[in-house]
Amino acid sequence: MNARDYALTLVHSARLPGWAKPIPKQHQPAKSALDPRDRALGDSIAAVVTKNLLLLRHAIVVYSGRELKKIDPLAQMILAIALAQLRFFTRVPASAAVDEAVEQAKRLKLGRAGGFINAVLRKATREPELELPSRERAEEYARIVLSHPPELFRKLVELMGEKKALALCEKNNLEPPTLVRAADTFKLNLREDVTAKRHKQDGLWVVEGAHEADFIKWSNEGVAQVQDPTSASVVAKMELDGGLHALDRCCGLGTKTLQIAEIVGDQGFVLATDPAKYRIDRLNQSLAKRQMNWVTTKNVGMLDQIKIDKPFDRILIDAPCSNSGVIMRRPEARYRQDEKSLHSVIDLQRRILLDSIGHLRKGGVLVYSTCSIWPEENGEQIKWLLQQTDDYEIIAIEQTLPSLNADPIHHHDGGFTASLGKK
Repeated sequence: MNARDYALTLVHSARLPGWAKPIPKQHQPAKSALDPRDRALGDSIAAVVTKNLLLLRHAIVVYSGRELKKIDPLAQMILAIALAQLRFFTRVPASAAVDEAVEQAKRLKLGRAGGFINAVLRKATREPELELPSRERAEEYARIVLSHPPELFRKLVELMGEKKALALCEKNNLEPPTLVRAADTFKLNLREDVTAKRHKQDGLWVVEGAHEADFIKWSNEGVAQVQDPTSASVVAKMELDGGLHALDRCCGLGTKTLQIAEIVGDQGFVLATDPAKYRIDRLNQSLAKRQMNWVTTKNVGMLDQIKIDKPFDRILIDAPCSNSGVIMRRPEARYRQDEKSLHSVIDLQRRILLDSIGHLRKGGVLVYSTCSIWPEENGEQIKWLLQQTDDYEIIAIEQTLPSLNADPIHHHDGGFTASLGKK
């Protein structure tokens, strides 16, 4: 498997609209060892294709003269991968991108599609300048140039106005900064090729030059944790103290679990739950490395699947959501902001809320958080919850829109938190 085949598997696994259909076995790339450089290139290509999906599909239509529905989805993916290289990867020679795409079609046994792919890409190299809508035609510009679907752009306009909505779409297509939560001593032990500068929010740093192995090492040693400012501020709203018993619902890889565990200490107790086994396994590895034996994990979706002996002092529900506040980091989320997708996640959020509220002690605090900016997942969910029970009251609510500032030291994602007290 080379970089382009690897990129193809990543693009397909992202289940992008129109490309979610399983690839027949005879057309799947052969699996083989992948050189780290090929893996890095494949990751980059897949990310660019995902961020620019609608632009690349527009290019396919223009250069082929065909409607998308008349082009095999797998051929579309191969074309998109090649066009992404032609348009965004200056170090990749055009001839290499074209030849690789044709060879890829042959490897995947696409028959005459290879000739079609060759013709489309040859035309793209001869006529690199696409005619695109101007920025003044905001919705069309957002859809084609910035690859933000109309339903997403309209919701953004309703929330923040057209000017800011367009600015956010443009920022979403930039490379997100890497931020870590760390102590002041963090900077003292960095390699020479890794730089760190302070973020405007205390305790956070902007890191450049680090690799995945660095982040894993820092996390295991308790030195630093990758985290955005909006996410990092959630745990503080739990009003934690040493010795408390806390529940972390939907804990994911455990970034907030580790924050909670650090504060309650070994005299406290933390239960972290998540329905995905691979996430629980990753968290267990981190806990073992840091010897946090006061944290228990459970691979469950709902609490009725396990026995809970007594109410918790604090509960965090970091709820599954649309990810509308983190599209810069989760580019595939931009294609899942339709009403059907939102309705499904809203229903799940309500089930988790109702499943949790009976497990908090009187006088305890429950924090509900999302990385969404849509009212129906946030404030409206809290309003709905308070209609279901008289036991809770609002302590504080905070809605954060993604920052529009391109300077990494001012960056933060969008999100929402509500702190509720049990009477």
